[in-house]
Amino acid sequence: MENNKRDKDLTSAEEQKLFSKLEFSYAKSKDDVWAGLNDLIGEETKEELPVKEGKLVRMNWVSMSIAASMVLLLTYGLFARFYTKTVEVGAGEFTSHVLPDGSQVHLNAASSIKYAPYWWKFNRKVKLNGEAFFEVEKGERFTVYSSLGTTEVLGTKFNIYARGLDYEVYCESGKVGVSNEFSDQVVLLPGESVKLNIERLEKEDANAEKEAILAWRNNEFNYNTTPFSKVFSDLERHYGVRIELEDESIANEEYTGVIERPKSAIEALKTILVGYNLAPSEKGRQTYLIKRK
Repeated sequence: MENNKRDKDLTSAEEQKLFSKLEFSYAKSKDDVWAGLNDLIGEETKEELPVKEGKLVRMNWVSMSIAASMVLLLTYGLFARFYTKTVEVGAGEFTSHVLPDGSQVHLNAASSIKYAPYWWKFNRKVKLNGEAFFEVEKGERFTVYSSLGTTEVLGTKFNIYARGLDYEVYCESGKVGVSNEFSDQVVLLPGESVKLNIERLEKEDANAEKEAILAWRNNEFNYNTTPFSKVFSDLERHYGVRIELEDESIANEEYTGVIERPKSAIEALKTILVGYNLAPSEKGRQTYLIKRK
C-alpha cells in the first residue's frame, strides 16, 4: 500500500525533505533554480517515477501526432474547398483558359471566371461575369453561375452572355439546362438559345443568329437590327473607351452590319456609322462624341 501511494504522488514528509535540500540563491537564474528542483525530484523518485513519466510522454506524443494530422487534413480540406482561381480579361483582349479536367473557356473582352481548382474533381463549378464560350469535356455535371442564371451541362459547347441585366445562353452542341430563381429549367438543344426577359427565361430558335452570337470568336462585330445603345456598349468594352451621344435618341436607332474588328475605336466608329448620317469626333482622352451631320 505504501509503495502504491508513493507511485501516485510525493507525501508531505517527502516534500519537506525535498525542499529542505534546496538552496535558493538570488545569483542563480530562474532556469538554474528549476534545474536544481528537477534534479532533486529525480533523486527522490528515481525508482518509480521515470517509468510512469516515460509512458505519459509516449502517450502525449501519440495524441499530439494524431491531433496534428487531423489539423493538417482539416486545413488542407478547407483550403481545397474554398481557394479559388480567377481569370480576368481586360478591354480589347481575348484569352483561352484550360480547366483542370481539360475543358476550355474562351473569354471575351472585359470578362472573368472564378473556380476552385483543387476541388474541381468533386464539383465542376464556374462563376462567370461577362461573356465566354465553353467547350466542356464529358464527365460529372458542369455548372456555370452568373448573377442572373445558372447553366448545367454534362459535355457540350455553348456560349453565355451575362452582363448587367442581359443574360443569354446559346447551345452549339450537346444539351444545356438553364434556370434562374424565377424560372424552371429550360433545356436547350443545338441551335437554340434562351434569353432573360423581365426575370423570365424565354427559349428561341437561334440558328439564324449563330454567326452574330459567336462573331466575337472570329474577331468580328456582327449586328442585326441592334440598337446603337448595345453597339456602343460593346465598343466601349472592347476598346476601353467612353462614347457619348449629342442626341440621346440616337441610342434607340438600329444598326445592321458585319465588320472585322478594327484596331482602334475611332476606326470602328467611322466604319459602323457610314450611311447613318452620324459622325464620331474625339472629345477627350479615350472619349468620343457621336453627333448628327
